[in-house]
Amino acid sequence: MGTGTGRPRPFSGRLSGSVGRRDVLKIGVAFAALPLLNACGSDAGAAGEGGRAGWRSGTISPTIPDGFTLMCDKKGFLRDAGLDVEFTTANGAELVRAAVGSRLDVILLAPGTGFAAYETGADLKLVGVPWNKVRDFIFAKKEIKDPSDLVGKRIAIQAPNTSSAILVNAVLDKYGIDPGQVSLVQSGGDPERMAALLSGQVDAALGGVENLPIIEKDANFTTLVTLADIVPDVLGAGWFATARTIEERPDDLTKVLTAYTKGMRYALDHLDEATALAMERLKSAPSDKETVAEAIKAHRDLKIINPDLGWTDRQVEATQELNVGIGAQKDVIPAKDVTDTSFVDKVIAELKNYAW
Repeated sequence: MGTGTGRPRPFSGRLSGSVGRRDVLKIGVAFAALPLLNACGSDAGAAGEGGRAGWRSGTISPTIPDGFTLMCDKKGFLRDAGLDVEFTTANGAELVRAAVGSRLDVILLAPGTGFAAYETGADLKLVGVPWNKVRDFIFAKKEIKDPSDLVGKRIAIQAPNTSSAILVNAVLDKYGIDPGQVSLVQSGGDPERMAALLSGQVDAALGGVENLPIIEKDANFTTLVTLADIVPDVLGAGWFATARTIEERPDDLTKVLTAYTKGMRYALDHLDEATALAMERLKSAPSDKETVAEAIKAHRDLKIINPDLGWTDRQVEATQELNVGIGAQKDVIPAKDVTDTSFVDKVIAELKNYAW
């Protein structure tokens, strides 16, 4: 709980296109309704500038962790690997379509989105995990000192039947609270939920790690629950590639993932530069620098950033179980069918494990 007396505004840098788990149902259903793009005529993989190999990466709309995941481009690690990389920003459904249509070589998604797309016909496989845990928390008014105090309270979520509701219900289940004993208030995205909490419209809200600095500076509120403690095995974000990329460009994919890993490790060791890159991506005002810097530091301190890119079969299973819970998937798919660990193995063979 913070010690300040002012009323900070909610951080607005987390855009609606973020890769948060709350988007899984929306994107999974959207993909199922979209036609697969024809690969004919695609120029993905065309020669790049200066004799470098062309490569196209797709990412979600700007988020705080871009300060880590896109440092590979900022510091030239991709160019040094002989790759001329073009970045495309889009929502999850559009990224899936582009990858399946061979317009993108690798895409950054919520793993649940990729797994749901696989179930509906996309030949995507998880090849690297830059964020290995859920980034959300339940923030609450200061008088709510324990999760058991949520009984009878109003909790802001995005909407019913979304992963935000599932995450809140996971907390209620953990602490033996019947869902009927609380009111889940449909409040919209992360900024809207935090605004509802700060203005007193609700008693608690699900919000991202970037809101930690705001809550810690306001004595009227507290960080009640860390969702990563409740669903420790649910993955945060992953790099996905199609079977075509894996089969036809394995060496380039290894180079790309190696460059991404070098970039994340550099950012972890140079938080000031990670902050500057995140602000550049978010088009943040100079006045937001302290908030962004603290959010960047929290990503490192909480080990949300995964500088080794690996994962476990249990994490793949748990992430899909959350999908099944919100109706984005019918069944849990075996990890061996939706992942390929060989590329991360090659990256670690070259770089070794990161020393925290």
